[in-house]
Amino acid sequence: MATEVVDVCISNCTQYGGRFLCKLCVDRIVALALNKKPLHELENKVRFLQAYEPGPLSESFRGDVSFVGCDLEPVFAHRFIMAGKSSVFRKMFDIDMKEKESGTVQVDDAVAPVLRSVVNYCYTADILFTEEAPAEEVLKLAHKYDMNELKAVCESELSRGINNENLCNRLRLAHIYDAKKLDAVAARFFKENFDDVYTRVVESLLLGIRGSS
Repeated sequence: MATEVVDVCISNCTQYGGRFLCKLCVDRIVALALNKKPLHELENKVRFLQAYEPGPLSESFRGDVSFVGCDLEPVFAHRFIMAGKSSVFRKMFDIDMKEKESGTVQVDDAVAPVLRSVVNYCYTADILFTEEAPAEEVLKLAHKYDMNELKAVCESELSRGINNENLCNRLRLAHIYDAKKLDAVAARFFKENFDDVYTRVVESLLLGIRGSS
């Protein structure tokens, strides 16, 4: 006979695991276990991934691929890690491209600190934006190499603290890198502060048009 779910535990209703518990209690126990176990396991996995070898920011770290920016300083990584985070890298390392043969990826539009931040994120899912590795520059690489998770992190960072001074820059970045979340936040700020920012935005657009002509 099916057991009716009630608000309080009743004894001798249904047998679970050798004990008599009501279905409500079992559901609560399962829910509690599911709420606690994933977090505990996730913390252990993160510690494991971060500690399995010297991190990409360590001087002793060596991988099987190097990323070389415009400052010519190599940043090392493992192909399988980078390929797992970027469809562009996956294709680059799977087919017969020069990067697969040489083990070197030239990134002429970035410097080593930015590359290190990108590589470090791929290993640890953690990133610290700095003056040497600003969110704007990391966003550029995340978009270029189809790294959606990292792109979302950059958009969130750039969406915080939008003001009259940086609004035009945020709108420009959103347009260039198809950053939809950033675009929505910047557009909302523009709408809410229209009288204060309209002239500045129009002047910025005019400068952009003149600069491209």
